[in-house]
Amino acid sequence: MRPPLRMTAIVSTLILASGMDLRLAGAQSVEQFYKSNQLVFLVGHDAGGGYDIYTRTLVRHLVKHIPGQPTAVVKTMPGAGGLRMINHLFSGAPRDGSTFGISDRGFILEPLLGNKAAQFDGARMSAIGSIGRQTPACSLWHGARAKTINDTFKQETVIGGTGPSATTVYPAILNGVLKTNFKIIAGYRGSGEIMLAMERGEAEGVCLSWDTLKTLKPDWLADGRLKPIVQMGLTRITELKELPTAMELAATAADRDLLALYFGPNDMGRPYVGPPEVPKERVLALRRAFDATMKDPAYLTEAKSQMMDVDPMTGESMEQLIKTFYASSPELLARLKSVLDQYRGRN
Repeated sequence: MRPPLRMTAIVSTLILASGMDLRLAGAQSVEQFYKSNQLVFLVGHDAGGGYDIYTRTLVRHLVKHIPGQPTAVVKTMPGAGGLRMINHLFSGAPRDGSTFGISDRGFILEPLLGNKAAQFDGARMSAIGSIGRQTPACSLWHGARAKTINDTFKQETVIGGTGPSATTVYPAILNGVLKTNFKIIAGYRGSGEIMLAMERGEAEGVCLSWDTLKTLKPDWLADGRLKPIVQMGLTRITELKELPTAMELAATAADRDLLALYFGPNDMGRPYVGPPEVPKERVLALRRAFDATMKDPAYLTEAKSQMMDVDPMTGESMEQLIKTFYASSPELLARLKSVLDQYRGRN
């Protein structure tokens, strides 16, 4: 039976209206879109932590620089070391430019290293920018037998760690590539316990983000009780300009390539990304707003008051850096995975 003429007309009108709505949405200017849509920033870690605090501070100033000056909300989505949020951002979040997020910088390598929990392609995500670099450094207690990085090639040096984390993975990388002689004790529950272990003489050193170390023990660094011996970034940072990078100590080009791959994400230390396929003009608007915020005196004043390091990377530079990771050879990735597996608890 043919549907009544009246019903056919109603359905046709609805279809036409729906198509018109979609065309109108696609024809919205960037300003119109953000004026009528709330911006959501997802944080892949716990509320009150560094990523959460950095993001809330950023968002308060960022919206002023976005066309349409949208309202914005920050939501935490912890789980699986930040991978839960990144997976959601990749496959479940709207791709219209309304939702972005931040997770630990190391997330970008997880799919390349065979982590089955990492269900995303980092090279397809929309890079917005990074607030600052995160440069880890290995530091030694003043009572340690080794005094310099060169000493650790000959002298066993006990490094305290917290289990499968940066505190154990970084010295493991140095052992595997540079042939340092770090003995890694991974039974401590946090960086605070490692500090106590050094005071008690149980551990002789620790590998932590330089920012974290400055916050935890500025007095130890000032009076020489704790001395950094090597930094793990692509280049030397200003505060540690006299300290060699691990890459400078690498013996071969293959070793330098491996270190560049693993330490590379440190250069985008607090990275903001969006889902794939966000309209290009909206990605560009967010990138320029992010860049403007990084120079905004009001933002910089608030960041300084909270002891936040601001050393930004643009979205374009971040995108190119991520592409270099995803262009890595299978041989390089396999070698890195073999070095990491014993400390990552994954084969």
